[in-house]
Amino acid sequence: MSSRPTKQDLRNMITDAGLENVLLFDIDGDLIESSDFEYDGNYAAMSGMIATMCKEIIMDLEYGEMDKITIHADHGLVVVNKFSKDYYLASFSKDGSKLGLIMKTMDSIINK
Repeated sequence: MSSRPTKQDLRNMITDAGLENVLLFDIDGDLIESSDFEYDGNYAAMSGMIATMCKEIIMDLEYGEMDKITIHADHGLVVVNKFSKDYYLASFSKDGSKLGLIMKTMDSIINK
């Protein structure tokens, strides 16, 4: 895995995948970097809680390591992708049909 994404990497993700917002946070839900959207710290905290809960479910079920979380809604999509042992990327889109593009874009940032 590469070094942590920069603010420019997050901006590129927004442009490349047509996202509304992107943020990088740690497992405790502490905001590391964001595309500077309103209440990004709150979204990091909530995403950290979701990641922790999902990680615990996966461990309890002995399914291995958690890699991605997708949350589908009527009018949007949230994708949380494990970046490293301690960091996660979260992306927010109002267009759920972009799931494949979002995952590809996130993977390119993670593996650069």
